[in-house]
Amino acid sequence: MSSTPGTPHLQALITPLSLLLAVISLPILSFAYQIIYYRFCHPLRHFPGPFWASVTRLWIAYHNILGDECETELALHKKYGPVLRITPTLLLVSDATKLPEVYSRHANKSNHYITGSFGEQESLFNMKEHKVHARFRKIAAGPYAFSNIKKMEPLVDLRIEQWLEKLSSLFAEKNHEFDFAPWVVFMAYDIISEIGFGAPFGFIDSGTDVGGLIQGFHDGLLPFGLMARLWPFTNFMKKTPLGKHLVAKPEDNSGIGMLMRFRDKLLTQRLKDVAEGKIERVDLLQTFIDARDDEGKPLEIDYIKAEILLVLLAGADTTGTAFQAMMAYIMGNAGVYEKMMAEIDGCTEKGLLSDMPQYDEVLQHCPYYVACVKESMRLCPSAPNIFPRLAGSSGLRLNDQFVPPNTEITCNPWLVHRDSNVYGPDACDFRPERWLDEEDSVKLYNKYNMAFGYGARVCLGKDIALMELYKAPLQFFRMYRPVINKQKPGHFVVKGGVGFWEDMWIRIERREEA
Repeated sequence: MSSTPGTPHLQALITPLSLLLAVISLPILSFAYQIIYYRFCHPLRHFPGPFWASVTRLWIAYHNILGDECETELALHKKYGPVLRITPTLLLVSDATKLPEVYSRHANKSNHYITGSFGEQESLFNMKEHKVHARFRKIAAGPYAFSNIKKMEPLVDLRIEQWLEKLSSLFAEKNHEFDFAPWVVFMAYDIISEIGFGAPFGFIDSGTDVGGLIQGFHDGLLPFGLMARLWPFTNFMKKTPLGKHLVAKPEDNSGIGMLMRFRDKLLTQRLKDVAEGKIERVDLLQTFIDARDDEGKPLEIDYIKAEILLVLLAGADTTGTAFQAMMAYIMGNAGVYEKMMAEIDGCTEKGLLSDMPQYDEVLQHCPYYVACVKESMRLCPSAPNIFPRLAGSSGLRLNDQFVPPNTEITCNPWLVHRDSNVYGPDACDFRPERWLDEEDSVKLYNKYNMAFGYGARVCLGKDIALMELYKAPLQFFRMYRPVINKQKPGHFVVKGGVGFWEDMWIRIERREEA
């Protein structure tokens, strides 16, 4: 039987060595093509930024792992200007005045918001289509309305009082040094669980991380940040047999899985109580259960689970971060501390503040304290992260260059809050007085503030967080004078795009004025 002419020659070329070289060459050639295309042919090729950022998402993933994204990008903005190319397809904007365009009401979220990071069911946070988000937000907005939150102020007061009493018995009376950072989060978790689910989790009472919830959240941050930044790879992997491991599940032994188990326990008990007619008061969880869509139908249980998880994830740790930042900035500036305390003591002497300061009282009578809250959140937003959107069908112009439709574009609150064109040459300095400047300037600061997100998707829990921050820190400072351990004054950590403070060791002394 004769072989086809040329076959022996072809077979001679196919050797183990040649196959190995082909296997090695293919990814190299593919990556070389990617470099050439993204660097010289892509529509974003004219925008400045690091070389490696322009050709691979591994650049931003690397800095996300290091936790230095914000500082690195701030330095790059100073070098290249307000628009950076930080992945092959993503532009980062530090110009605060562009926030209304980037986060317009009709802007869709990009694939950065991958389904699966918080479970298979989408919550409001990762709904990409603005129309879908608007429909569900309309349903969810009721429970978070300020009129409802204001009614819950006595519950907030109760947990703040319990927290302060615990600090007194454990630390002030015994003159014991303690790590302030976790204790702030203990209070925030018990407040959100009180007004969200009907009872405190018990963080304050136990003085511990109940069920490992805080650690579970922190453990899940880095994987979450990497999955989002490497979303093309993540979405590819989700289609493979390994994909099931990328979707958070209650069965997971750490991270988000731990929080999901806690959520499921809460929901199961509540549904049982509803069936037995044991519900005595309304909270966020019950409002979701009672909610109806435009057709009068109850919300699906999986959607309710997604929203409960979002409350657990975003409702406590981030508020704790803001309080931690206040401690770091205020106690790190003696002049600010003395000025703030003079205001608080003056209002107390005049009877303008109740024994437990009320939200309205603080807003009306303590402008400098409120400025300290705002300035702390400006310099240290709880989510110093990227929040990508897609440019609209008409595209937009940045730095006199056209950005094509559907291009990924983002801002980062940590960066836009340091825009010197808005906040002045001291934009990187802690100066609460800026919030008491001329009315026109303060209007700009409020207009371009991104501490709770921006535009139509601003955080629904904003009023809950502000109620805590306008009350708890003020009462803490009114009762105690903190003495910071200069060797362990606290340091700010960013994991996966979420920030928190660690090793903030202090002693607290009871103030005679209190």
